[in-house]
Amino acid sequence: MESNFIIHQQARKYQWSGDCFLSIKSFYNGAADYQIKQREYRVDQKCFLVLNECTKYRLTIDNLNETESFCIFFSPQFVSSVLSELQASDKELLDFNATRRDGIRLFEKNYPHKGALSRLLKIGRAKSHLGMSDIEKDEYYHQVLYELICRNGRVLQDIDRLSSKKKSTRKEIYQRILFVKDYIDKNYTENIRLSDLAKVGMLSENHLLRNFNQIFGMTPFQYISKKRIWEAKRQIRESNKPIKDIATDLGYSSFGNFSTYFKSIVGLSPSQIRKK
Repeated sequence: MESNFIIHQQARKYQWSGDCFLSIKSFYNGAADYQIKQREYRVDQKCFLVLNECTKYRLTIDNLNETESFCIFFSPQFVSSVLSELQASDKELLDFNATRRDGIRLFEKNYPHKGALSRLLKIGRAKSHLGMSDIEKDEYYHQVLYELICRNGRVLQDIDRLSSKKKSTRKEIYQRILFVKDYIDKNYTENIRLSDLAKVGMLSENHLLRNFNQIFGMTPFQYISKKRIWEAKRQIRESNKPIKDIATDLGYSSFGNFSTYFKSIVGLSPSQIRKK
């Protein structure tokens, strides 16, 4: 039987392409770029990426500093076993007669770091350096996969916010909106037009705008603004880089617009944050 495994390494530059098991990709002290057909994902310490079994991808790491990777891979047999038991009745579990499930297709997306799953990734990173006993690893894989399935279940709840009548249609629209969000996450400093996002999501501009708002509670423009401003806030607090240069690098051609958006979102002006 093929086994679960963890890759926990560091590198400044690295490239790989292919496919593998259902997996969780997390990176720290830098970022990694994933290319999956026309989709692009940037994974850094704010999020982790989930990819399904047999998804073909290209991974690129190109950073000045050593970037730490912590990636967990679940074998198809293990996923099938866990899924079968989660969906079995009490009698089936007592009789060791759970109906065999072929596996699961999760939503491929960047998940923000929060909740039980992110805490488990943090624990795994710390214990991986020290070494884990076999039974500790066994328990860890079960805990992580269970939380991953639960996290995916909460995504299914988000799908029900959409107004489409058919569940299959709602799932398809939700997946396309995720493509748009992940595209924004990687390119939010660029000059993005609504028509560009509509092409990424293969939706009309109006359809995209309406469904994006239903899922995330804000428009693409508002989401881009928040991404830019929170990154600006981080750079203002953590570096000595001139504020005007930060604004320009994040895509603002007008410093006045930047300052206005910044104060409306953060509650303080950029110079006030720098002084603090």
